[in-house]
Amino acid sequence: MTDKVKTISGRLGIDPRLAYTRKGEPVCEMSVGLTNEQSETIWRKVVVFGKLAELCSVHLRKGNEVFVRGRMNLKVFTDGKGIEREYFEILANSIGQSLL
Repeated sequence: MTDKVKTISGRLGIDPRLAYTRKGEPVCEMSVGLTNEQSETIWRKVVVFGKLAELCSVHLRKGNEVFVRGRMNLKVFTDGKGIEREYFEILANSIGQSLL
């Protein structure tokens, strides 16, 4: 895990998915597409907890332009072939939507 705070902006690639933890806390996952200097799309997983998670699931939809601020979190997993893989997700504490 890292404590680096990151701010990104891009478009949602999927509708936000709302679920609840075993303790009943709302958690919402979404994917934000960013465009790099080579005009390639890079996807970032964004995770939101609490009331903000519920608000995201109600007000955001695929294609919306959003601004996300949160802490980067490194996730490590082993895939079906036994290969260890890793990716970064953003644990968001602030999300905004473009009004244009």
